[in-house]
Amino acid sequence: MNLRNKITLLTVAIAVSVGALVTLSIRDMIKDAFREELEKHAVSITGNLSDRIANNILLKNYFQTTRAFEEVLGKELDVEYIFVTDGDGKIFAHTFNDGPPADILSWNSLNNKKQKIQLLDTEKGYIRDIGVLVFPDTATELHLGIREDSLNNTLAKLRNISVPAIMLIILIGIIASFFFSRLITKPLNTIVEFTKVLGRGGYGKQLEVSSGDELGYLARNFNRLSMELKLAKEKMEEAYTYTHLLQAEKLSSVGQISAGLAHELKNPMTTLKMLFQAFKEQPDMTREDAEIINSEIEKIDTVLKNFLGFVKQKGTDFTNVKLSGLIEHVLSLAAYHIENANITVQKDMLESLPVVRADKGLLEQVFLNLIINAAQAMPNGGELRITGRTDEKFTEVMIRDQGGGISDEMRSKVFDPFFTTKEDGTGLGLSIAYNIIKSHNGSLSFNSNQGKGTVFTIRLPMDTQGNEND
Repeated sequence: MNLRNKITLLTVAIAVSVGALVTLSIRDMIKDAFREELEKHAVSITGNLSDRIANNILLKNYFQTTRAFEEVLGKELDVEYIFVTDGDGKIFAHTFNDGPPADILSWNSLNNKKQKIQLLDTEKGYIRDIGVLVFPDTATELHLGIREDSLNNTLAKLRNISVPAIMLIILIGIIASFFFSRLITKPLNTIVEFTKVLGRGGYGKQLEVSSGDELGYLARNFNRLSMELKLAKEKMEEAYTYTHLLQAEKLSSVGQISAGLAHELKNPMTTLKMLFQAFKEQPDMTREDAEIINSEIEKIDTVLKNFLGFVKQKGTDFTNVKLSGLIEHVLSLAAYHIENANITVQKDMLESLPVVRADKGLLEQVFLNLIINAAQAMPNGGELRITGRTDEKFTEVMIRDQGGGISDEMRSKVFDPFFTTKEDGTGLGLSIAYNIIKSHNGSLSFNSNQGKGTVFTIRLPMDTQGNEND
């Protein structure tokens, strides 16, 4: 059973219960009020009749007394009987057609009281006997019996009117409860459907509930939750995309330095090959030969270590990084590209660069990308200058080449994803480098003069604590 039906049934039950209680209480109140009025009316009739027949009783005028009784019976239809006793307590006059009942004097004996009302249960139903003393301190009593016919008829008419009225009120309450329950449950149903939409991943959608009550407050919170979930989803997708783009660029960098790796391994391998060829003809190994073999093996080991150190780095790990050592390591990885293009490297003030708090692997990728780009910008040779400087809070590394520079129309697109001027480029290198430096609370910028070269500036916050520990 849904909430709307529950509210409707509850409202109907309350309406019926209240209607029944009100009906019962009003009925009893009205019945008591009518009986009280009936008693007052009967007492008034009896008192007036007593004053009227007092002289007739003293004169023992039976005829006038009986006549007075008949006039009352003619006017008051609810009066069942009237009788009066004389001074000796015997019945003087009455209205019983078949004579008075034998025990009538005991029905409502006054016992010298001025007035007494007694409810009698007779064959004709309940009759109220109103007895009054005609003369004080005598046995002369006037008794009038009045039926509740008019009372019952009035109550029946009232019941015929009140029951339909109450039923109409209950019906109106039921109809009102139906509409009010719809008014309450409609926004609730909207919120329930909205939660189903959120459960299916429809983040960012909004509820249109403008009420200022608790339902409106709930709707506004769901709208805020929807937007927060949308932003969280977008950030997760962005992080996922960025991670994959970063990995793709790293694979591109690995491909670029692989050529240098082969070149670096070729020379010591050639030397070793020549020595082992000589051993075949002359097995004796001199001390000098052993030193040469050991030196060439160390060269191979160093090259492989540098290469594997770059390739194996995964995840994000912020540590204290000495920039001068990191740049030297990157230069060794890019040595093939630099030497093959007949480029000289000038390093200014790198040893004075402080420690920065950074992810070493990500910074290596940034510097490797910028250095290889600089080497590729000078295919006919030139000078690659790497300069370092610091201020109070930041350290800067500038990588300057003597290439052809960047044209004015290309400068606004340099850091755009997938923008490249190389036939085999991914267009991700500088874009990822820019985001890496930005994630380190730094900045990456450039200045280029067409025909004279370009300088890229990496600006990173210093790790003051790390410097103090050094």
